[in-house]
Amino acid sequence: MSEDWRTFVRRYRLRHGLSQVHMAELLGVAQRTVSRWERGDDKPSVAQQKRLRDLGWEPEGSLVRSLYASITHCPAARALTRTSNLELHRLSGPALVKRPSMANWVGHKLAPIACGVLADIMEDRPLQQAIAKGEIQSLVTTTRSVLKTEEHDQIGLYSTTITYFFHEGTLYSDAIGVPAPLDAVPGYRAVAMDEVIRDV
Repeated sequence: MSEDWRTFVRRYRLRHGLSQVHMAELLGVAQRTVSRWERGDDKPSVAQQKRLRDLGWEPEGSLVRSLYASITHCPAARALTRTSNLELHRLSGPALVKRPSMANWVGHKLAPIACGVLADIMEDRPLQQAIAKGEIQSLVTTTRSVLKTEEHDQIGLYSTTITYFFHEGTLYSDAIGVPAPLDAVPGYRAVAMDEVIRDV
């Protein structure tokens, strides 16, 4: 087992505040197996490696339910979507205050009304392929208005972090935005998985 995998397993466990016992329970293995991974005596299976690389992974069925509750109580503008065609699943209160007409879009695909930086992101084929492969963990964006709704001309500048994660085979994006300085330049920057691991 390489030094990188040994370090990755330990960092994953510590990042999520897990003991070896709890991590073993989540992955369906014995505690001694996790211990062997961290010593470098063994390595996770391909399926386990995929779960460990997906920083949003939790036991089946629990993650999206937890996110719904989290988004409901979020003090910032926040939205959860299925990344494919941007099907909107949940919005926070501040997101609805920012753009009230979005209440009618829950359960619908936002791709047809995407504009500005969001349209650029969706048309960036290499970026979308990297996101689909799990190579890109998140995007940091500065935007004005990214959806053609009735509030389009009233939206100020926002700094938004979009985090991508797979759950039960579906790719989701969790976007949290806060007002940005008036002189901020619209655009986006990808954060690669390697960068996330290196900074932990």
